Amino acid sequence: MSLGLGRVRRAVEEAIPLLSAESAVLEIEASSAVVVGDTHGDLETTERVLERIGGGVIIFLGDYVDRGPYQLENIVRLLEAKLDEPKRIYLLRGNHETREMNMYYGFYEVVSRRLGPGAYGLFANLYSTLPIGGVFNRSTILVHGGVPEGADSIRDVASRGKQGEDLEDEVVFQALWNDPREGVDGFGPSPRGGGARIFGRRALERFLEASGCERLFRAHEPVPAGYEALFGGKLYTVFSCRFYGIRPAVAEIGAGGVSFRYVDDL
Repeated sequence: MSLGLGRVRRAVEEAIPLLSAESAVLEIEASSAVVVGDTHGDLETTERVLERIGGGVIIFLGDYVDRGPYQLENIVRLLEAKLDEPKRIYLLRGNHETREMNMYYGFYEVVSRRLGPGAYGLFANLYSTLPIGGVFNRSTILVHGGVPEGADSIRDVASRGKQGEDLEDEVVFQALWNDPREGVDGFGPSPRGGGARIFGRRALERFLEASGCERLFRAHEPVPAGYEALFGGKLYTVFSCRFYGIRPAVAEIGAGGVSFRYVDDL
C-alpha cells in the first residue's frame, strides 16, 4: 500500500465526522458478526478479514497500531473500509489508540518519520471519535479490555462518553485495560499497573446481568491459541495479530452460537 500524507489525511479527516456521529457504546443489530481482536500493524490479517468475510458485520476491538511493521497501513486500510461500508465495519477504541501509548510503543515515531512533523495530530484527533464499546444484538458486550470497577453496567460505561487523545475517565480506562482471571471473584490489582485491574467471575456476572446481556467479547491479551473462553463461556478473548508467536484468530457470532476461525484459514 502506497501511503502519502494526502491519502492519510483524507482517510482520517473523512472518517472523523462519520465516527463522531456514532455513540460511545454502539448498538449493533445484524444476522451475524465477525469479531477481530488486536491487529497491531498486522495488515495481512486485516486484508484477509476484509476481503474474505462475506455477510454480517465486522467488529474490530481496537489496537490497530504500535508494535507491528505495518501500523500506518493497517489503520488507514481500516478507515477506508469504514468509509466504504459504514454500517458493516465497526472500529472500537483500544488502549493503544492514545497519544501516551503511541509515544512509548512506536506509532508516533512511525507517523513523524514517514509523514513529517505534526502529522501525528491527525490521529490524536481521530482517537477522540472512536466508540469505546458496543452491544451486538442486545446480548453480547464488545469492549477492548473488560469489566471496569465502578461501573454497574455497559450503560454506565456509555454515560462516560468518548474520551480525548488519552483516557481521562477511570471507568473508561479500565474498560480498555482490565483483564479477566479465573479464581478471582470481584476485582484485584493488575500486573499491568497504572490503574488497571483484574476481574473475576462474579464481577462479570453482575455486569452482564445489569446490562441485560449473556456474554462479553474482548481482546487485549495474546492468548496462546488465539482465542480463549472463560467463566463457563460467558467471556471470550480473541487475538488477531500474528506477531506474537500465535495463530491469529477471529470469532464468529451467529444463529448457531459462537465459533472461532484462524485468520490464515479464511
